[in-house]
Amino acid sequence: MKRLSSIICLLSVSVALLTSCMDSDAGFVFRKPSQAINAVYANNVVDSVVIFSYGNWSVRLIDGQTGWCTLERTEGNAETVYSIPLHFQQNTTGNSRSATYRFYDANHPDDAYVSLFYWQYATRGDGSLGSAADVKAITGTDGSRFEFAYDNQHRPTSLNISKDGVSLHSLSLRFNDYDSTLTVNKGSSTLRGTYGIDYQPMMLVGETDTVGYYSQYYDGYYQASANYAFNIEHRSYGQPAKRYALKLGGQSLQPDSLHNADSLRIAHTTGISTTIDKYKLTYSTADNRCQSVDVNQLVFGAEQCDPYQLLSLFRYARNTSIVSSVEQVGENYEVTVSLNADKSVAKMTVIRTRKAIEIGATDDVNTVTYTFEY
Repeated sequence: MKRLSSIICLLSVSVALLTSCMDSDAGFVFRKPSQAINAVYANNVVDSVVIFSYGNWSVRLIDGQTGWCTLERTEGNAETVYSIPLHFQQNTTGNSRSATYRFYDANHPDDAYVSLFYWQYATRGDGSLGSAADVKAITGTDGSRFEFAYDNQHRPTSLNISKDGVSLHSLSLRFNDYDSTLTVNKGSSTLRGTYGIDYQPMMLVGETDTVGYYSQYYDGYYQASANYAFNIEHRSYGQPAKRYALKLGGQSLQPDSLHNADSLRIAHTTGISTTIDKYKLTYSTADNRCQSVDVNQLVFGAEQCDPYQLLSLFRYARNTSIVSSVEQVGENYEVTVSLNADKSVAKMTVIRTRKAIEIGATDDVNTVTYTFEY
């Protein structure tokens, strides 16, 4: 076998030899991918294979659905490094799918070959199905208005939330795929975070603001696994902090998995004072993945809506079912939805009931209906 040191230097990274070599003229070295099994999301559209072969080579699809995953080059020469674009069609089937490519040495096809397996999830990086409709606007009967824009990969590029004509949140988002950086401009500040193939940041950080995932701890010392419990926290210098604490109790957070938190706690901290609202969550049979936004974020109204979670920038907080009721002591939210033919939400009605404290007083009941535009 030829020495690998010169090839490693040529490719500038540590590489894996993914097949054995029968002699000095056969075998492959891959700079990318670094493993034989690879997964992509429903809205991933491009990747690349970087390959060096000791001999002339060719490649063909040997298994899986055809058409959705294609290599621009299917053959090459020996002793040459190739960077081959790999194109994916966005997955709108509602199911995952796979493709297996096999690279063969032209002179030793039965003895020197390597297979690359690609799996495409049914869901996008934000947790919505690849077939989910993009919500353009939501109008509430309480005077609220939500307006959205997206790029060709269904990633949000802007969100405006207003109530009675007064702006509550205005976000512009830019995904830079060259350096995998998401920039969110919210007017008063700019936050940035890095992302992987799911286009999801773990944390967005600005000069004075931070939004992202935080761990929960047992007894203040023992970190809880994220599939048991985790927080989404907003921290701003000189401003009240806000934490959304979700309890999942061991449910899977893998892509395409179904998971619904059984409880939600929202903590508001100002100085040394913290107020915690505790909610019990009950779910309907309606799927929350059939439209681009997380409709569960509308339950508490426009003023309390978390714009980052509404856009599903932190998909683990996106429950896969739409809630039917949200309850805390003295207060209850009943939620009903009507669906379009593609199972996206057409209308959502939230009835909030606050129990009367004084004897003889009537409960405070408020109803808001949201109409969705696509």
